[in-house]
Amino acid sequence: MAVRIDLEARTVRCGVHDLLPETAPSRGWREGPSRLGIGAELHRVVQGQLRSQDAAYLPEVPVDATLEIDGWQLRVVGRVDGLYRPDLGRPVVEEIKTLHFRSDLHHLFAQERIERFRWQVRIYAFCLFPGGDAQARLLLVDLGGAEPRREEVAWSPGQVVAFLRTRVHALVAAERERQKTLTRWRAAADELAFPFPEVRPVQAEAMEAIEESLSSGRHLLLAAPTGVGKTAAALFPAIRLALASGRRLVFATAKTLQQHLVVDTLRAMQDGSWHSLQLRAKARMCAHREVICHEEFCPYLADMWLRMAEHGVIEALVSHGPHLDPDRIFDLARAAEVCPFETSLSLIGQASAVVCDYNYVFDPTIALFGTPDDGGLEDTYLIIDEAHNLVDRTREYYSPRLGRSTVQAARRLVEGYRQRVCRELEEILADLEQHLADRVGRAIGQAIGTRQTDLDSERLVETRLALDALLIPYFTFKRQAEVWLAQDPVMEVSLTLSRLVDLLADGGRELVPLAERTAVPQAEEAVRVFCLDASRFVGRLLTSSAGTVAMSATLQPFEFYRDLLGFEPDRTDTLALPSPFPRQHRLVVTVSEVDTTYGQRARYYGRIAELVSELAPRGRNALVLFPSYAFLNEVANRLHLSEHQVEIQRGDDSEALRRDVLARLRANHAPTVLLAVLGGVFAEGVDYPGEMLSEVVVVSPALPQVGPERELLKAYFQDRFDRGFEYAYLVPGLTRVVQAAGRLIRSAEDHGAIVLVCRRFAREPYVSLLPPDWLEGGFGEAPDPAAAVREFFAALPVPEPEVSKPPRRRRSRRAAPKAEN
Repeated sequence: MAVRIDLEARTVRCGVHDLLPETAPSRGWREGPSRLGIGAELHRVVQGQLRSQDAAYLPEVPVDATLEIDGWQLRVVGRVDGLYRPDLGRPVVEEIKTLHFRSDLHHLFAQERIERFRWQVRIYAFCLFPGGDAQARLLLVDLGGAEPRREEVAWSPGQVVAFLRTRVHALVAAERERQKTLTRWRAAADELAFPFPEVRPVQAEAMEAIEESLSSGRHLLLAAPTGVGKTAAALFPAIRLALASGRRLVFATAKTLQQHLVVDTLRAMQDGSWHSLQLRAKARMCAHREVICHEEFCPYLADMWLRMAEHGVIEALVSHGPHLDPDRIFDLARAAEVCPFETSLSLIGQASAVVCDYNYVFDPTIALFGTPDDGGLEDTYLIIDEAHNLVDRTREYYSPRLGRSTVQAARRLVEGYRQRVCRELEEILADLEQHLADRVGRAIGQAIGTRQTDLDSERLVETRLALDALLIPYFTFKRQAEVWLAQDPVMEVSLTLSRLVDLLADGGRELVPLAERTAVPQAEEAVRVFCLDASRFVGRLLTSSAGTVAMSATLQPFEFYRDLLGFEPDRTDTLALPSPFPRQHRLVVTVSEVDTTYGQRARYYGRIAELVSELAPRGRNALVLFPSYAFLNEVANRLHLSEHQVEIQRGDDSEALRRDVLARLRANHAPTVLLAVLGGVFAEGVDYPGEMLSEVVVVSPALPQVGPERELLKAYFQDRFDRGFEYAYLVPGLTRVVQAAGRLIRSAEDHGAIVLVCRRFAREPYVSLLPPDWLEGGFGEAPDPAAAVREFFAALPVPEPEVSKPPRRRRSRRAAPKAEN
């Protein structure tokens, strides 16, 4: 939990962990999510054993004590692992600590960590028995399978009070320093200027709503068309409130590319009195040859904190400038031979604004900003960019999949070695592989497909514990044998198994165990937990935040995102902003002569190809989008264009090819028709400024393909929300359509035509899910769609090809970001 100190009232409220002596930080593999998950599992196992052996054993005993220290009222809350209350003799307060005895007990900071454990159990004992009439004890449990060790911890009330006195005064001193920083930040908030010369009317409305919601501790779902300046409109009031209140702002994005504009906008507002930080993925911040985050194996982690202090890494980065850039962090950290990724995490406390991927907020295996259990985001304002992506992303976070091929790859890796650890791993992996095959066979037989199944949780827990006990010896073997892998299947099996076990233990009805067998792209058998609805997990985190803004051009119907992201209805505001661009700049027509439903589309391949040719705007570029590659290819094979070049998206296109296609569109040397798929790299997360794009043709509403998982979603949504088809099929499909069409009009100077090809676009319930401004001014089927498009573009000047210009000299003065305003 977060420390709460009121200097005027002279009160301190904190958890037991907040009172423990500080030691060198120790993140990475040893105390990462897998290790912590294994530790929690071992805690449960050990507590169950102790309770079965001794009826006087009480697990997970809450602690809530208040005491006076030098005029300060200290309230301490926590939960002790175990308490023995025998009928005779002194009670025993016991803390369980899971360690790797072979490494942890001999580590450079081992004694510091053990002493920290001792003080933890002393404080628990004092809070429960302030008179001193209880024993304190540590139970050390080895992840490697050695016999547990018990250590009696001597203590007295006077000893603990003296320790708490020191810690309380340290916390109060830190709070006074924090208040000085807050004074500086409040002054910066008062002086903060909007990063553009003027505020658009639509931006002003958004900013007012955001400030009102966040300042009152509420959430806001903001639907605003692309190009209205959502980023600046959200950042300005949010960072101003964060600075004024001493909170942190976290801006979470679905893709790294979206972070550039956020960073540029933040930098344009900074005056040097506060810092912003951009976080980059661990793999891209790793300076070693393999991402193995353990100080025994990575030279950048070994004694990292000593070298970091010796070289003044944090101080150097903070003093360099107000924005903490990942490139500079990487270069400086590597030069000091410390881990760049850990360095970036150490800078979070220095930043008033953090820009990062969704993963670092919502993925439970790597989340950096806490969990609901430890206060989560209670001191954080959160902005979720392109929030329509978050529903599927969060479902994926809670849907681990363990494939037989991955287990086989891990087994093949170790079976060629004679070392004992490899033989033991091979045995465990072979048993796990057989278990997967049995479960898939029981559920599916010899068929191809996906079905619900049951998984043997107890057996998987045992496998997980056995596997984790061998990981340190396995790493030692890898180092000695110089077995270096970019992706280690043994580690992949371990991490996935941990997630499966944790979610099976949860037991929620939205978590469905599945067995599956596929034939393409390769034969595979797998088991997984399929999360139908992650709102329970995400909602707890959002509830813990100081306030959240979720924004997107496609965030309607609001109730869909409120329900599936877990926003509290009575704490969540909504705002839908109209398009600020002239209505006459856009044409929206439907083509109802075509039926693109799965059973009928083959009859219309030829006609759709003719329509694409007829609709191609003279001298301009068009983007034609299909629900699948198969559909795209059928139409492409029938397409004949005389005046336009044709570009076709392939499933295996590289990033370089994507950039090449966009460069040709930008140059506009020849009019081009680009055939691509909805939801792909040409349909979302990409800009087509100026004359790069004049027309978007969407072929089909692109409803998700019917299948076992989608039907499970439909049944679940029907049962819970009475909106099965809408939530499982309609909203996801139409969201892709609107996202794709949003590529077209992104500024007041843009013009373009949107053509929706399928009779369903003109019918309910499809029409009601289209943007309201599309339905204005004669939306519907034109008697001759191609003529309507020609007439629309005839009134506009034909774009000229781009003329190459010599590069202009770059100015050193920082300019405000140009996009979105």
